[in-house]
Amino acid sequence: MTMRRYMMAAACALLAGCSGGGGMARLQQFVATADAGYRAPVKPVPKIPAPRIVAFDMHHHVDPFEPFAMRLPGRGPNPDRHLPRGPLQHFPLDALTMVGTLSAGHKLWALVRTPDHSTRRVQVGSYMGEHYGKVVRITSRKILIVETVAGPTGWVKQPVTLEIK
Repeated sequence: MTMRRYMMAAACALLAGCSGGGGMARLQQFVATADAGYRAPVKPVPKIPAPRIVAFDMHHHVDPFEPFAMRLPGRGPNPDRHLPRGPLQHFPLDALTMVGTLSAGHKLWALVRTPDHSTRRVQVGSYMGEHYGKVVRITSRKILIVETVAGPTGWVKQPVTLEIK
């Protein structure tokens, strides 16, 4: 029981010390007036000069994204890169599907489906694929195409076959 009384007395003493008679009022006054006249110095915003405008002209420079062989005209079978691209030259060959053939007399056309589900008629001499592929032969089961591909030392002709599905 005495221990309990000692604990109660200690708690009352601690609480009495925290009540803070006049010392607390002085502390509150100090806190209220301590930063009354102080203003942090503010530096003015620095003036940013206007950027110098430079025109970017790539016509006289080498395109870093162009394959090396495309920069070397005269090496191998150069494709005519200035011909207008046909509708089937906007798709890679593996995205095109041969779906059938049409014939009229001795003339044979192949029907090719594109990834956007349109069907195009192709004949010998037509271009298709992204690598300057030229149709050289059409049979009832396949289209023979010769692509002109940029290799490490120049342009290379490469045969490709597109079979009916």
